[in-house]
Amino acid sequence: MFPRRALKPYLAEFLGTALLIVLGDGVVAQCLLSDYQYGTWLSINIAWAAAVCLSGYLSDPSPTINPAVTICTALVRPSAGQWRTIPGKLVAQFLGGFVGAAIVYVNYRSAIKAWDPEYTIPWGSILSPSGHHSAGIFSTYPSAFFESNWEAVFAEVLGSAVLMFGCLSISDPGNAHRFPAPQLSMFLLLLSIGAALGWQTGYALNPARDFGPRLFSSIIYGREVFTAAGYYFIVPLFAPIVGCTVGAMTYDGMLFEGEGSRVTDALDKAEEYGSLRLQ
Repeated sequence: MFPRRALKPYLAEFLGTALLIVLGDGVVAQCLLSDYQYGTWLSINIAWAAAVCLSGYLSDPSPTINPAVTICTALVRPSAGQWRTIPGKLVAQFLGGFVGAAIVYVNYRSAIKAWDPEYTIPWGSILSPSGHHSAGIFSTYPSAFFESNWEAVFAEVLGSAVLMFGCLSISDPGNAHRFPAPQLSMFLLLLSIGAALGWQTGYALNPARDFGPRLFSSIIYGREVFTAAGYYFIVPLFAPIVGCTVGAMTYDGMLFEGEGSRVTDALDKAEEYGSLRLQ
């Protein structure tokens, strides 16, 4: 048996990610299935940002609900025993994404069947006569005008870098007096990323947000959710990890003045070594 207190960090990751998907995929479903009569692109951005904000209140410290952030933090700002918790947190995050997508499907099952009776996939082999592709409710697919998936890689890396850069700025102890409500600051950060950078790829920024629901959607739509658009699922699975690492290294290398960053420590050592050589 595991004590509840020991399980709380993992339960917070699971429930936080599930909440993210219920609200995030839920707003996409409402907008698409109503042909945007009951929602807009702004609705989508607000709901995703609010979901991230609300998940931050589930525990202290707040769950990351994002494998890219979890892995990036362990790489750039490691702490004692951190790597031992990562496998459990990643499982909780991906499982939360899967369960959240299942809840959304049960809630909108009849509406999906009426809107897209063929159960089609963007970039899939089955064409919808009405142009409706309901698999896009659950996970992200690239815009049709991309000439290659590398353009989508750049978009996801950029968005994830901005996300991590902003997260570290909000959580920086030197900025604590400026951000008395960090969850609200995260709301504004996600809202701005979605409004400025989200359109082309659906701004996954989070492997669990995309892969967990995609895995569930494969039960309904088949394995083509993984092969569509040139195996596009690989992009939101790995690009956010690269982007978050770039954002963290940029912030720590240029602005961070605290302790515990491998980037800051390496730069401090390089400066000390250089000064000794000049002497």
